[in-house]
Amino acid sequence: MIQYWQGCALTRYNKMQFLIASHIKPWASADDKERLDPNNGFLLLANIDKAFDFGYITFTEKGKVVISPYLDDYQVLGISKNMGVNLNQQHQEYLAYHREVAFKK
Repeated sequence: MIQYWQGCALTRYNKMQFLIASHIKPWASADDKERLDPNNGFLLLANIDKAFDFGYITFTEKGKVVISPYLDDYQVLGISKNMGVNLNQQHQEYLAYHREVAFKK
């Protein structure tokens, strides 16, 4: 994931010691192939990783961030509505799962 993303997928911040490899489809819900698939993950800053893991943010098919109405003061976390990630086709199935199952609508 480090080679693919080369920094935080959302902010582009590239100091690796601050980044976490985050599964899109959670480890507990994924099969062995999905767990190891580099397309089932983002490299994210820790605060953004938590927001994503807990379903407070997700991404559209085009990569635009979607912020849950349950996340107050998202700007404090460094998240803004005009942010996005660069996706490939292989991310789509995982993100569809995240939007449907993990995201707090």
